Amino acid sequence: MISNARRILSAPFAAVALLSLALGLSGCASTFDVLPQKMGGLPADAPERPAERKAVPNVYEVRPTREAAPLTNDEQKKLETDLTNLREQQKQLANPLPPPAPPPPPSPPPTKAAAPVKKPPAKVAAPAKKKQSDPVVPEQKGPVAAPKMVN
Repeated sequence: MISNARRILSAPFAAVALLSLALGLSGCASTFDVLPQKMGGLPADAPERPAERKAVPNVYEVRPTREAAPLTNDEQKKLETDLTNLREQQKQLANPLPPPAPPPPPSPPPTKAAAPVKKPPAKVAAPAKKKQSDPVVPEQKGPVAAPKMVN
């Protein structure tokens, strides 16, 4: 049997074009802020996006002219010396000089009769150690509570 219906040869091409258009547009959408962090989304402590975007500077805009005149040689030298002085003051504040060492104490005048030096008393012998057969844990008097189980 022969069919008189025309085949649409461009249908597969149209389907591919629509699919690629849909994928292309979905790739432009930002969905990373709604995805969980494990899947590549933003963490919970990430700062919020600003409500307004910053303006892009105009590259072709002419720069304004400076109102201040450059320093003269005398002003330049004065500024350099001031900065050098400030730097030295900051170094002195950060690393102060150590205080001078105190003078040695004066020696006492010699006495005519020196007192005899006392010797410390001899050490008293320590009590003898107990025998090994003595119990390590002392015995308790009265009722003894059962030990508690600790996990």
